[in-house]
Amino acid sequence: MSDNDDYAIIPNPLYDVVFRYLMEDYESAKLILSTLLGVEILELHFEPQTHAEKITDPSVNREIRLFHLDFTATIRTDTGKEEYVMIELQKAYVQSDIFRFKRYICQNFQTKIEREVKETTTGQKISKKLPIRLIPIFILNFTIDCGDDLMLIIRKQPQGVFKGEIKECLSYFIEHLNYDMYIVQLPNIAKINEAEYKNDEYKSKLYTFLTLFNQQSIIDDKGHRLRVFKALFPKEYRRLIQRLQAASKENPDLEEQMNVEDEYLTEMINLQNDIAFLKDKLEQERKEKEQAKQKAEEIVKKVINKE
Repeated sequence: MSDNDDYAIIPNPLYDVVFRYLMEDYESAKLILSTLLGVEILELHFEPQTHAEKITDPSVNREIRLFHLDFTATIRTDTGKEEYVMIELQKAYVQSDIFRFKRYICQNFQTKIEREVKETTTGQKISKKLPIRLIPIFILNFTIDCGDDLMLIIRKQPQGVFKGEIKECLSYFIEHLNYDMYIVQLPNIAKINEAEYKNDEYKSKLYTFLTLFNQQSIIDDKGHRLRVFKALFPKEYRRLIQRLQAASKENPDLEEQMNVEDEYLTEMINLQNDIAFLKDKLEQERKEKEQAKQKAEEIVKKVINKE
């Protein structure tokens, strides 16, 4: 498997070890988050190594580290407003990861930052710890039964009980007890046609970036390598391709680490299947007990009626 003038071979960025390497590059991380959110990122801070979740397999002498990436960033929205936010980026292969997502969001929802504010009575500036707005992003290799779009943006819009929709709400209270959520459904990339993004700059950049994760581009039996069409990527996005290619060169253990992730994923899928089987079995037993109970009640009624 080698590159040519038209195509590049990259390690699959759905793997945590590959994705982590990609996001450890400051300019790549900045470009990716800006593309996903559709905002300009003025400044970005992150420490992905501090958020490793270690899973040890006792049957073999090795471990796997699953990553979720937390960033703090100064962003400029399309209205020109600058804002300091926390961005949480997570990936998942299987739906059971939702419990991991909830745990991380709860942790980050409590994050505060030191800010200067005016004291209400004296008007003097004081230093105070304030909550920071959280923006979760989920890149999923499955769909969530919510339409066939490639990316969903979930926004909680206030709704008045008596007067209906509130068109503009700048409430600090609501903003910090709520959050927008971005969800990528990678399997739906095949359902997006050119007419749906070609005349929109944000959609075009977003689609281009997400093709890096297109699992239909896999070229090996293990799903470890993808072939991407170079001409599809504008110059600024070719940095991401180069960074992904560098992962294989700079990490001689990359293939083995991807194999370990495969084993973990297999175990997760098997566990999900076992849980689904047990749920079906318990439900069947419940129905049988309910039917037996109904029959017993009918027999009792017949006996009473005869008397």
